[in-house]
Amino acid sequence: MLRRFCALFFLLTLVGNAYVYSQSAQLAPAFTDSYHLIDRLEIKSGSLSNDFHSNVKPFQRKQIADFLARIDTVQNVNINPIDRWNINYLSIDNWEFLDSTDQFIADSKKPILKHIYQKKNDLYYYKDNEFDIHVSPIFSFGGGSNSTDLEDKRKQFINTRGVEIRGVVGKKLGFYTYFTENQASSPAFVRDYSLAANSFAYYGLTKITKDDSVKLQRDYLGAEGYIVFQPSKHFAFRFGHAKNFIGSGVRSIILSDFSAPYLQFNAEVKLGRLQYYNIFASLTDTQIPRPIDNTVTIPSKFMAFHHLNINVLKNLNVGLFEKVMFGRQNKIFDLNYVNPIIFYRFVEGYLGSSDNALVGFDFKYNFLRSFSLYGQYTIDEFNSAEFKKDGWWGKKNAGQVGLKYIDVLGIKQLDFQVEYNYARPYTFTHYSSVSNGVHAGMPLGHQLGANFREGLFRFNYQPTSKLQLQGTYISYIKGFDSDSTNYGGDIQKNNRKGRPSDYGNYIGQGVERIVNLGELRGSYMLRHNLFLDLTYLKRNVQESGATIENENLFKFGVRFNFGQEPYLF
Repeated sequence: MLRRFCALFFLLTLVGNAYVYSQSAQLAPAFTDSYHLIDRLEIKSGSLSNDFHSNVKPFQRKQIADFLARIDTVQNVNINPIDRWNINYLSIDNWEFLDSTDQFIADSKKPILKHIYQKKNDLYYYKDNEFDIHVSPIFSFGGGSNSTDLEDKRKQFINTRGVEIRGVVGKKLGFYTYFTENQASSPAFVRDYSLAANSFAYYGLTKITKDDSVKLQRDYLGAEGYIVFQPSKHFAFRFGHAKNFIGSGVRSIILSDFSAPYLQFNAEVKLGRLQYYNIFASLTDTQIPRPIDNTVTIPSKFMAFHHLNINVLKNLNVGLFEKVMFGRQNKIFDLNYVNPIIFYRFVEGYLGSSDNALVGFDFKYNFLRSFSLYGQYTIDEFNSAEFKKDGWWGKKNAGQVGLKYIDVLGIKQLDFQVEYNYARPYTFTHYSSVSNGVHAGMPLGHQLGANFREGLFRFNYQPTSKLQLQGTYISYIKGFDSDSTNYGGDIQKNNRKGRPSDYGNYIGQGVERIVNLGELRGSYMLRHNLFLDLTYLKRNVQESGATIENENLFKFGVRFNFGQEPYLF
C-alpha cells in the first residue's frame, strides 16, 4: 500500500514540474488559539475567505498569510488594537509567507549569538532562493491535582519535550515534522474512558507505566510528519502522517482530530470560491486480536473521503461529503476508491462490497459581522421504507448546529459560542471492525461515539493582548451498555449482535447517564508562543437521578510551541 501511495505521489510530482508555485502548502499546527483568532477576523470582515475554507482544517500557512494581508483592504471592518495585536501575532507565526517587505515584523530585538532567535518564532532558520528551514523547540511542563468522591487526591503532571522542523526545498517540495517524548498522568475520567476504549485520545497506543491501570501514568511518543507539493495555486498534494478536522464547531461529527495521526495522501483543488478535498488514508484496527508476544503487525483498515464545498454567497459556505470505511484481506488499499471524481456508493455497489459508506453536508453562514451559524449532518444508512418506522435501528444519523457571537453586546474580545450535537444509536458502527468509524481505538468523529445528545456553551475573552480566558460548559446524555446488550453507544461493537430490538430505539437507551462538565482556563503569553496556563475542571455524572461520580481537576503549567489538548467528554 505504501508503495502505491508513494508511486502516485511521485507521478504527481513529475507532472507538476512543468509549473511550480512559489511556496509549498505547509499546515498550521492544531490545538492552538490561532484558529479562533482567524475565525474572529473572518466574521468581522463580513465575507468568507477564498484563501482558505475555514471548515476544513488545518489551514495552510501561506493561505493564512494571504488572508491577513487582505484584512486591511476590507472596507468597514472594525479592527481594534487587540485585533491588530492578534494579526501581528499570526503574521509572526507565518512570517516566511508574508511579502518580503513585511517580514521584518518577526525580527527579534536581541538575537542570541546573532543566529539564535533571529526571528521571534524560530530557534533557528535559514532561507535562500533554493532552501528554507525553520527549527523550534517544544516543551510542556505542568502539575496539579485530581480528586473524586471515591478516590483520594492524586497528583497530576505532564512532561513533554520535543522539536518542530518545517521548510521548503527548491520551492517545489515542502516538509514538516514534529516529535515529542512525553510522560503524563491521567485524570480519573480520562483513565476510565481510555481503559474502556483500550486506547488514548489524540495518541492512540501508549505505554502505561508499571502496568498500573489505577494511576494510568503514561509514557508515549507524539509525532507527525509529511511532505507537500504544490504545482500551482490551484492544486496541493500531501503525503504523510497527520490529522484532519472538518467543520466549524468545537466538535465534528464528520471527521475530527481526536484520534491518533494516520498515514494519508491528500489532494486539494481550490478554484476561487470552490474547494475539493480528498483524503485516502491507512488506519489502524486495534480490535483484531493479536498474539500475546506481539509478533504480528497490527492490521490496517482504510478510509476514502471526498469533501466538496463552495462559497455560494460571500458569507455562505455549503459543503457535501462522502466517506467510506473498508478493509481488504490482502491489507492493500482498494484502488477503486482512489478515483477522486466518482460517487462511492456506485463503487461500493459495483464491487458488491460490504464497506461502510456515509454521506452528508455541512454549512457556515456569517452575518452582521458579528455572528456565524454553522452545522453538519451525516447519514450512515438509508432505507426509505424502514426509515419511516419508529426507532428503526438502522436509522443511523448524526447532526450538529451551532452559533458564534463575537464582541458580545459591544464588549470587545468577548466571544460566545453555543453548540448542539447528537448521534442516534448505532451510528458509525458496522458488523466488522475494519469498517466502523474508529482508528486505533478512538472515534474518527465525535468523542462520545453514538447514542448521545449534547449541549455545549463556550466563551473566549481576551481582556489584554497577552491574556486569554476561556470557559466551557458541556451537558450530555448518553446511553451505555449493560451486560451483553448492545444499545448502540459503543461504536467498536458489532451492530448485528446484542441489539435489544430492531425498532423503538432512541437516544439515551440503555443505562442512561447525564454528564455535566465545566472548565475554566487562563493563558498568559510571556513571549511569542510561551504560555503560562491555569485550568480548573469539574465533572459530575448522574445515573437514575443519583450522582455516581463527582470529580475536580486543577492544573497549572508552562508550554512553548505546544497547544493544549482538550479532554472535554
